[in-house]
Amino acid sequence: YNIRYYNGTSDNNNKGAKAWPNRKAKVYEMIARYDMDVCGLEEVTTTMANDIAKDLTAYAYIGYGRDNGKQQGSGASGEQTGLIYKTARFEALESGRFFLSKNPDVVSKLPNSNFNRMVAWVKLKDKEFGGEFYFFSTHFDNDYDAKHVTVRSGQADVAIAKVPEIAGELPYFFVGDFNCEITEPAYDKLSTFWTDAFIAMGEEVQGGYMCNEEQQTAYPTQCEWPGNTYTGLYSSSDKSPKRIDLVLFDDARATVSSYMADNDNLGLELYPSDHLPVITTMQFK
Repeated sequence: YNIRYYNGTSDNNNKGAKAWPNRKAKVYEMIARYDMDVCGLEEVTTTMANDIAKDLTAYAYIGYGRDNGKQQGSGASGEQTGLIYKTARFEALESGRFFLSKNPDVVSKLPNSNFNRMVAWVKLKDKEFGGEFYFFSTHFDNDYDAKHVTVRSGQADVAIAKVPEIAGELPYFFVGDFNCEITEPAYDKLSTFWTDAFIAMGEEVQGGYMCNEEQQTAYPTQCEWPGNTYTGLYSSSDKSPKRIDLVLFDDARATVSSYMADNDNLGLELYPSDHLPVITTMQFK
């Protein structure tokens, strides 16, 4: 669930209905609606992370700042990639992060990447059943010119190498805002190595963003694509809907039985975020 950054009201994209203080309760409501066990969160600033840790009392939050790689609560700087998990159900055994770069263990980025991009992860133990698994959350680089398409392809290569290395023989899930359209090399690599829950569910997929009239006129082809997760409603430059938020898994170790990209704006002028949450029900094999 990319919950959209908040950096105060210094720009128009963070004022009024777009401001985190005016929509955070609806983000929490969406999380509660599906009683999420574990959820990847993208575009979390320090202010938002503090709110989440304080307000979502049933969950623990783990996040790392992209500017210095430090964890929330230990001097994290910059926008965070993170996750939440239910503390009543799970025990965190290990956690960490790596950067999507040629030197993943240090603060760094690939050439031409707009920002340092990373993967945050946690190893969880189910307190009731005793099983252990890994959960990975990421946010790939943005922009859709040829240069950044190439950046995301390189980031996919790093993830494909590092995620299985960390998970070892245990089941794992890899989720996030990958910012890659399904026509890109990055998506081709990711969906070849892992199973995309959206594709696995086929006609049983539920939800997806429904374009407004302006978007239907401006982006008729994109609005016909099923399962869009990016709304374009907050942006002044990128208003085209896209399916860029993915739940990936190893189908030798898990299966998916439901998929929902919830299109409800929960009564807000816009939506709780400029991305829809992607909710799946998964089973271990």
